[in-house]
Order: sequence, then structure tokens, then C-alpha cells
Amino acid sequence: MAPISPVKPSEYAKGKTKIKETFFFKDDDYGVDRLCRENFIATDKIVHYPTPFRGKDKYTSIKKFIYIGFGGKLPVGVNKVFTFGFGFTKTLSPLINYLNENYDFQEVIVEKNGSNIMDIAGKKLHLTESSLQMLNASFSALKSKHDEEKIRAVNQNLHNLFPTVVPVPTKKYIPGLLTSALAEWGNSLSEFNDSDKNSIKDLFDKLTMLPKFFDEKNLSKTKEIIDNKFIQAAIDEFDIMLASKKDTPTLEKKWQAFLKKNSWIFSTLFAQPVLLYKDEAYVGGKSIDNHNGKYNDFLIKNGLSDNVSFVEIKTHLTQLMEDKPYRGTDVFSPSKDLSGAMSQVLNQRDHFQKEFYSLAYKAKDVQTFNSKALIIAGQLGSMSAQQKSAFELMRSNSKDIELITFDELRTKVEGLLKLMTGKMQ
Repeated sequence: MAPISPVKPSEYAKGKTKIKETFFFKDDDYGVDRLCRENFIATDKIVHYPTPFRGKDKYTSIKKFIYIGFGGKLPVGVNKVFTFGFGFTKTLSPLINYLNENYDFQEVIVEKNGSNIMDIAGKKLHLTESSLQMLNASFSALKSKHDEEKIRAVNQNLHNLFPTVVPVPTKKYIPGLLTSALAEWGNSLSEFNDSDKNSIKDLFDKLTMLPKFFDEKNLSKTKEIIDNKFIQAAIDEFDIMLASKKDTPTLEKKWQAFLKKNSWIFSTLFAQPVLLYKDEAYVGGKSIDNHNGKYNDFLIKNGLSDNVSFVEIKTHLTQLMEDKPYRGTDVFSPSKDLSGAMSQVLNQRDHFQKEFYSLAYKAKDVQTFNSKALIIAGQLGSMSAQQKSAFELMRSNSKDIELITFDELRTKVEGLLKLMTGKMQ
């Protein structure tokens, strides 16, 4: 008598309605005959019930996997046939092990454009397609790394034993490994040491050189982030400078150095594209014995017309108006420092314009067309209401000199940052 062939576990169609098709899993050896799959017809949904192996349930608590919005094509990381028991693939076993040890979810819902939700009370885990892809890529990279390390270890040991026969093992990058590593980053730069930062910078520099590696949208977004960080860093340094309480020549030099380093700030002060042309520029005035030369803090020029402007930098502690009224209670005179700065910058402009042709002989990329003079000094916040009124009257009637205070300058820079980040009210 011929031996009876064992009946292998199988899946069979149980029934079909207008709503769904139903499939059962059968394993005669272990007396199993139960629901394993439902394909919904009216809605874009597929439900899998993990099948047992040798009569034992595949998962500790998970009874059902629901897939929504995939048009009949299931996402990566999912077993698509009953022979593997449905549920997640072996690559995602670390995820399942963690869930089994820490939670008692009974349903896993993967929705293509859904949300990531841990419904502890309802015993349901919701994942999006992109999240499942990220998890699959991360664990796949770790597995590949582990496999690669084992192969490399064998290669290295055989090379040590047979150096003339077995070549030295070569390292190669495992795709997805960087994604896996960055998934552990807590978004704090303090987590990176200098070596990490240099490696990231070197990688970014190389990637940006590759054609079409970054699309225009991503590059624009990266530039926007860098620009915003750059402006924020300038504001932070500005605030440190504003905290200084003692007015000294050193402080004035520090402000000059800050504005030289951040010369883009001048573009916020002029209704035109401007460039820092020269700091401590010679503007003429020397006598026959080579004395009494005039030097300006900054020469700014229009980026299109080459017309120059003269900038005089004082400090945020420079007094703008006299403490005592000149007449009555609301007529104040400009302070000695401010009136001196005004006379100085006008004198420098006058000498430059008179000697322009001799001065510009070696620098033909500058012009002077009734050039502006700008003074940055003091703070509005340091004055009383009456002093502010007198100051505003004076500067609004100053035809040739633009006066701006350091607190106004900070507000302009902060406004630029808010505009770029879309936080303008």
C-alpha cells in the first residue's frame, strides 16, 4: 500500500459577497482551519490575520493587520502570502519583538496617508506608509551591516592566515546605514563631536557638487535654513554687544568689526543694493607735509551705480541729545558726540568730493553723486519722550545725513529674519 502524502498547510477561498472576499488557512496536522485574509471590494482595504506555524500563533498579542489605501499593492516590509504567515517580514522582527515586550496591541493599521498613532487603550498601532518604509530601511541597513561585518571578519581572518592568497578586505558603504544612524539623533548639535561635524560638512560639500543630487527645492530650503541661522547668529552677537555698559574706543572698534563682518546689514538701511567697498578708507585732506589725512569708518557703494556713501560708526552708548533742555522743557540740542560725528562725516564727504578725481584714479569702480552720509549711534530707548521728539525733529530735517540708532538697526535685522521665516505679524 502506497504511503499517504501529507497534506501541506494551504489557503482556500471561503466565500465572496458584494463587500469582500474571504480566505481561510488550513493545517490538518494541527487541526487549524480559520480566517486568514479579507479583500474588501467596496473599500480600498485588505485585512490579514497572521497564520499559525505548527499550531502556534505567530504573534503574542497581534491578531490583525489592516492595510488601507494601497490599491491592492501592499507596502514594503509586509508578508504578502500565507506561506510566510502574513504580518511583517523578518527584517522588521526587532520592531515586533519590542512591541511584544512593551505593549499588547491587537491590531496594526497601516494607512498610506494616515497618521502615526499609538492607541494604547484601544490596543491599536497606526502607521503611515512612509513610517513603515523608514523602519524597514533602518532595520534592513542594520541587518546588511551585520552581514557585511561577518563576511569582512571571515575575509580578514583568512587574509591573516593566507596573506598571499586571500586579498585584504575592502570596506563599502551599506545603503540606508546613514539613515539608521541619524534616526538616533536627538536634534542637538552637542551630540556631535568635532570629527562628526567635519565628516558631515565634508559629505555635504561633496554631495552638492554632484549633478542633480539635490533638487532646486531642497537646495533652496537648505540655503534658507543656513541664511536664517546666519541672521540669528548675528542678532545673538548684536545682543551681546548691546549688553556692554562702558563706552570706550575699544567698544567703537568692536562695533566696526561686527559691521564689517556682517556688512550685509547695510542693505537693510538703504533702498538699494549696497556693498561694503572699504573700511577705514582714505578720503583726502592731506596737506603738503602729508599730515591731516581724513579717514572714514566705512565706504559703502551702490552695487549697480557705484555711487558711494559715507558711514560713521559710534557706539550704542553714545549720547544723542543733551541732558538739559536748551530752552523750556522740550527743546534739546544734539550732544557734543553726535554733533561732532555729523561734522566729521560731512567734512570727510566734502574732502572726498573735492579730491575725487585724484582719489578715484586708482579705483575707477566708485562714483560720487551727491553721496549720502550715514551715522549709526546711540539708542532711542535711552532718551526721554521730550528728547526723542527733539531728536526726530532734528534728523527729519537733516538733508544730507541719515541718522539711525543701534536699537533701530537691531529691529530692522530682526524684521528681516521674521520676513524670511514667515513669522511677520
